[in-house]
Amino acid sequence: MDNVVAKLQQGQPGRLRFLARHLPLDRKIQICDIGARDMRSPAPYQRLLKEGMAELSGFEPEEKAFAELQQKSDDSRRYFQAAVGKPGRSSFFIHQIGSLSSIYRIKQAAADYLGKGFWTKRDIREVELDLVALDQVADFPAIDILKMDAQGAEFDILQGAQERLKQAVVVIPEVRFYQMYEGEPVWADVDRELRSQGFVLHKFVSMKSVTLGSAQRKRLQSGPLASQLLDGDAVYIRNLEAPDTVSTEQLTILAYAADAVFHSPDLVAACLTHLARRGIVPETLAKRYIDRLPPDLRGEAPTPNNDETDGQNNSADTTA
Repeated sequence: MDNVVAKLQQGQPGRLRFLARHLPLDRKIQICDIGARDMRSPAPYQRLLKEGMAELSGFEPEEKAFAELQQKSDDSRRYFQAAVGKPGRSSFFIHQIGSLSSIYRIKQAAADYLGKGFWTKRDIREVELDLVALDQVADFPAIDILKMDAQGAEFDILQGAQERLKQAVVVIPEVRFYQMYEGEPVWADVDRELRSQGFVLHKFVSMKSVTLGSAQRKRLQSGPLASQLLDGDAVYIRNLEAPDTVSTEQLTILAYAADAVFHSPDLVAACLTHLARRGIVPETLAKRYIDRLPPDLRGEAPTPNNDETDGQNNSADTTA
């Protein structure tokens, strides 16, 4: 899978610009990132920002991480030093390993089982702060793409963002398979909430497993022999089973996100097919998009008699 993603990333800027030429969108895509601290790898939506197609609103409660983000603020990026979740007063546990900071306390028994006992031996500072629901944030746009890495708070964030997510087409939450914080909701809770708001699971873009603690742990290669599934990043999309309930603008944004954010060319083609049936784009556009994939990732083009997308109009559109 990593090899496929790498191949798709190589030609991705050209495909995105191709879509931009032929797929009209008269506004910027609105991205919200909760838990926006700088991580080792770039955020998945960076290409949309780089191409000037999106605006980002990021939330980060921790002072040092927020200050680092503020240095990157520009016309397309703005950041809020706030904790998003269930509204009200809450403890916030600031961990020496910043990515572990959470409104939930690390569960000692879980850390020991996972071979991560050092988690609770590092400096952890408890502070009080106010949590705010996304639906309560003033002067904030409706969201098209929501990304969350909030160490267990994802479920509460979703429950407090139902209005802002009504038109959203993509939600990318970190999901927990093994509960590592005391009382934190897990993937099943997040999945149930997202489905209730009209989203379906599309794919996992990452999964993290750990090597369990034992007297022989140091003899085990942590990568290939790490067996305990811990967490991962999932992609949920607006349910397309009833495409007539999804607006043209939503289909357009979903196509852009599928190409530039989470690398699903089949979903791009599906969106373009729906748009062609509405007369928004040429019937050949999906085929021409797939033609821009690396050769070893695509098959032969269907003949006109069997091509649902192009029908008898394969030669109708010849522009680049």
